[in-house]
Amino acid sequence: MKYSVKQFLLFLLSSLLGCFFIFSAFTKTQPIQHFEYTIHSQLFVPQLLSVYAARFFIGLEAALGLLLLLNIYGSRKWVIKASFWLLIIFTIHLAILYINAGNDVNCGCMGSMVPMTPLASILKNILLLALFGLLWKFASTPAHSRWQQLTSLIVIPIIIAVPFVIYPAQLKHIPVSRLYGAEAKQAPTADLRHGKHFIGFLSLTCSHCRDAAHTLSLMKQADSSLPIQLVFMDPEVDSTRAAMLTDFMEATKATNIPYSFLDQKPFREIAGLFVPAMYWVNDSAIVKRLNVPDLNQKEFQLWIKSK
Repeated sequence: MKYSVKQFLLFLLSSLLGCFFIFSAFTKTQPIQHFEYTIHSQLFVPQLLSVYAARFFIGLEAALGLLLLLNIYGSRKWVIKASFWLLIIFTIHLAILYINAGNDVNCGCMGSMVPMTPLASILKNILLLALFGLLWKFASTPAHSRWQQLTSLIVIPIIIAVPFVIYPAQLKHIPVSRLYGAEAKQAPTADLRHGKHFIGFLSLTCSHCRDAAHTLSLMKQADSSLPIQLVFMDPEVDSTRAAMLTDFMEATKATNIPYSFLDQKPFREIAGLFVPAMYWVNDSAIVKRLNVPDLNQKEFQLWIKSK
């Protein structure tokens, strides 16, 4: 009876760890550009390489999670060992990030879906390492370990390939030139086609857009050199535009941020169905897509200053 209870607890522990790994992999895709930026900025790798690395690590984490969920450990429990050492590597990186950037940045370990500070993520990893240590020590290799080994070796490359299929590995660009063409009711004064910029596509009637604009105005007030540009969907009626803009600026105090207007059709084609749509761009390539909670002045300043 003790043996069966022990095996059940180990089965449950492995399944829970597997679910956590799968969930962690999923959060890194929401959006995937956030995780690309995390690798690019924190590991100092070229931007295009970070695009491929992000998909590889997401696939690897999901693959290990699926095998753990199914209690498939491979020969000599290599799945458990690989998961353990992957966490060790992540924890060392987090410690370096904490030393270099402090504790008021999102480490990106779970994307922008579940923002975490470096210290919180280190504590989370320590708990996970302890649980993996128990699994490593007490889990047994079944008699059909050869079948488990074959299954694990098949699953790993297939799952790693999935993010490359769902999210094609390429740099995505914003057609910034459209902001200066005939579709623009008011073109930006700065050249957003070159260099690093924050571009926020907002609606004058969106409450979340107002929250974003207010936060951005505070960031701009604290550091006037920040290259921030707002792009509004044009109401297409001059009197309506003026009244709506006045109301928006009075509510958000964002008069210190340059703005422009774009026709409704190209605005929707670029920004998508949901606003605010906010991006860090470098030579029009999307480095990171942000939601309102992701607006962090220190992170933006560090990116602007980085090579």
